[in-house]
Amino acid sequence: MIESSLTTVLLRDTSLTRDRLDEALELQKVEGGTLTGALLASRALPEEELLRAMAQEEGLEYLPKLDFEDIDTLLVDELPINYAKTHLVLPLFRHDQAVKVLCANPDGVDAIDDMRTMLGAEVIPVLSTSEHVLDLINRTYAKRTSAVDLEENEDVSGDSEELVDIIDSTDEAPIIRWVNSLIFQAVKDRASDIHIEPGEREVIVRYRRDGVLYELRRANRGYAASISARVKIMSGLNIAEKRLPQDGRIRRRIAGKDIDMRVATAPTARGERITIRLLDKTSVVLNLADIGMGSDHLTRMNKIIQRPNGILLVTGPTGSGKTTTLYAALSQINTPDKNILTIEDPVEYQLEGISQTQVNSKIDLTFSSGLRSFLRHDPDVIMVGEIRDLETAEIAIQASLTGHLVFSTLHTNDAPGGIARLMDMKVESFLVASSVLGILAQRLVRTICPECAKFRPVTDEEVLSLGMTPEEFRVGAEEDFGFHDERRPRPPKGMVYHGEGCSTCLNTGYTGRIGIYELMMMDDAVRAMVLQRADTNAIKDEAVRVGMRTLRTDGAHKILSGLTTIEEVVRVTQEDAR
Repeated sequence: MIESSLTTVLLRDTSLTRDRLDEALELQKVEGGTLTGALLASRALPEEELLRAMAQEEGLEYLPKLDFEDIDTLLVDELPINYAKTHLVLPLFRHDQAVKVLCANPDGVDAIDDMRTMLGAEVIPVLSTSEHVLDLINRTYAKRTSAVDLEENEDVSGDSEELVDIIDSTDEAPIIRWVNSLIFQAVKDRASDIHIEPGEREVIVRYRRDGVLYELRRANRGYAASISARVKIMSGLNIAEKRLPQDGRIRRRIAGKDIDMRVATAPTARGERITIRLLDKTSVVLNLADIGMGSDHLTRMNKIIQRPNGILLVTGPTGSGKTTTLYAALSQINTPDKNILTIEDPVEYQLEGISQTQVNSKIDLTFSSGLRSFLRHDPDVIMVGEIRDLETAEIAIQASLTGHLVFSTLHTNDAPGGIARLMDMKVESFLVASSVLGILAQRLVRTICPECAKFRPVTDEEVLSLGMTPEEFRVGAEEDFGFHDERRPRPPKGMVYHGEGCSTCLNTGYTGRIGIYELMMMDDAVRAMVLQRADTNAIKDEAVRVGMRTLRTDGAHKILSGLTTIEEVVRVTQEDAR
């Protein structure tokens, strides 16, 4: 490649500036290698722009995205996966007498020559980004690995489970590959949980993606014991114990990501049920601005978390993102001048610069005992995973009144319900009123897939299902709280977005989730009602009067911003309807 002609194209057709080019050339002189490598290493311009320009210069094809179904997976049989990942190359399909090969490094002449030898055919390079190439490599090899199909193996009677136990079975390699492919598929599809459930005739595997369960695959009932034993071995559990529940942990690097998996087993009438919770360390959101809060909520939350003392409570059901919100708040105030301690059950993600302790009931390390111990370590900020009893609540309140900022969670349906929950624990009303700064209720709703999002008209019946009048819905369309998706415009009046379904979202119409929030500030009016032990509904009405947005109202604004659908908001907030 003639670098002078490439630089001409880059300066003319991309965002590369002369100064950034000079920096890359200087880096190339120092470290060697190619100009393209130096440009990427110095982040002089996005990889996609660079590859497009190189494709234009070399007369090659550039593919920003390729449908996985178009790949001939048989072509990878002679190509080791480590080689493919190291050189970022993947054979796609045969074209006349040649093979098209996807690559992210067109300067890799040696790799192209190796591919000619391995495939026994001429190679036609096709360019794409390294992220896309790596994703397709992982998916292609996973498909080849899972070619062993337990569903289609010969019938194995449920009465002979011990004969196929992984300890004695000579057929353990297929079991290992099957379980590995199961985990990889869940990671690839961004699932949060895998459920392996023994049935009467089959083992059913389901996973939870964006909060909704889908069936993934099935296996013959006779392999249930082998599957269970394999997962137990991976998670360090006792494979001989099948009568009692067990908890374990698996740590693996999958498709370039560090994945922590929490494993729980439970005996059932038809065998052991296994649940695997996947925790992707690279996906944890550590910024309040990125979890779906409107600008008004962000302003109020920032005021709370910058306070020197008091309690912030986050409420919602299991799986509503409470821990993620607290992690984001902790990360935002995590500076060298603050001593931050947490006690959790369990520690889901490890945060740099924060001392995290896990509850252990076997040695009497509970939320209350851990919290009491923390007060002897001169903390500035304390996070308690959950306030479950009066003892923990009283210690947390005393900590807040003696100059500590305390974060914790409660299981209630809405923000005012947090007050009632503390009262039910027999906490004195004056202590609640004087210590609590604010209560944040939240839910997670699925976001519309940007690839297949389309407009559709909204009906009055749908608006009424949100607990709003059509006039309130139209007024809401004119408000902007700063959380609309920049990839598409806000829908016009009388219209909303919906996802039609595509390969990107697995035909669900949704990809990812975002929070909807209800933040009740403990202002003078609300504090007075708490002291009078007022009814929860009366407290909620007063909070709304002074500016609190309810969960459904916040959800409606996200619908009008094109982020989610009416069906989603109604699905996760129907318990809050009054």
